[in-house]
Amino acid sequence: MLKSLRFWIGLAITLLFLSLFLYPLYRTGFAEMGRALREANYFFLLPAILVYFIGVFFRSVRWRYLLKPLGNFSSFRLFPLIVIGFLVNNILPARLGIVARAYILGERERISKMATAGTVVVEQVFDGLTLLSFLVITLLFVPLADWAKSMAWIMALLFLGALVLLVLITFSERLTGKVTELLVRFLPGKWGRSIASWLDSFIKGLGILRSPRKLLIVFTLSVLAWLTEAGVFYILALSFNLGQPFYVLLLATSLSNLAWALLMTQGGLGSFDLACQQTLVSFGVTVGIASSYVLVLHAILLLPATALGFIFLWRENLSLAKIVPRRERLAESYDGNAALEDEE
Repeated sequence: MLKSLRFWIGLAITLLFLSLFLYPLYRTGFAEMGRALREANYFFLLPAILVYFIGVFFRSVRWRYLLKPLGNFSSFRLFPLIVIGFLVNNILPARLGIVARAYILGERERISKMATAGTVVVEQVFDGLTLLSFLVITLLFVPLADWAKSMAWIMALLFLGALVLLVLITFSERLTGKVTELLVRFLPGKWGRSIASWLDSFIKGLGILRSPRKLLIVFTLSVLAWLTEAGVFYILALSFNLGQPFYVLLLATSLSNLAWALLMTQGGLGSFDLACQQTLVSFGVTVGIASSYVLVLHAILLLPATALGFIFLWRENLSLAKIVPRRERLAESYDGNAALEDEE
């Protein structure tokens, strides 16, 4: 029942934001949108897709550094897992790609799945902080709209709060000991022990936070990954002749991806599109042209990664049902031997 409720809530959020995206097109925007799609120069699509996957490779290099406390892994070996994670994020809600990546790497390399999940959580926090830093940079050139300011403040509180929490549980043994004690005391028998064990493994995945030098490397790779994705936004802007400077596309990259992170819908449907559309409209791009641009942009960001993700799944002899463990499997865990923990 809970799973069904989550599905309907996610669907309602997606439909709401898709409606808000389509509403400005009601009068004349659809005709303009169709004309823009016909007149676009699709020569730029292939370079945009290639640049996108360069950004994915930067992410695989970053994950390699995050995983160093757990082992030495090739960036080329991690690349398919990141693409599979994108596949899961694109077709399932709640960013379940985190679970998928942790599960596959843990199974293949026989390391703690929960510790691996910890590295992915750190990665997500750095993604958010990088996008927020891009917002700060664009403030040097243009003011933010009220809706963008509100979302920026919300996301800043979430990501900075998450970073502070991760640092606290990494460096404060007393705090983590208290949390573990509370879990064992108040949760039912095996659940308390299992979650306490998961927490201990999760903290092992945060080892990178103890090294300022490695943190700087991770942040630099995060900047490179997101600048590369902003390059995709910019290349496609040439296709539609938007005539906007790079900092506007950098702003669109930040706001659209933060909107997706905030609402966690499948593939960012609705939230990503509305944020990107309204950002461009606020800089003088007509709603029809902005919407056509967003439609093609979102397709570039979703379809190639989804298709390649299925290919990698097939190559790994896996399925979606296997890499996204069901809640019932977690209930069978004992002392950390759950779907996201080592199988001794």
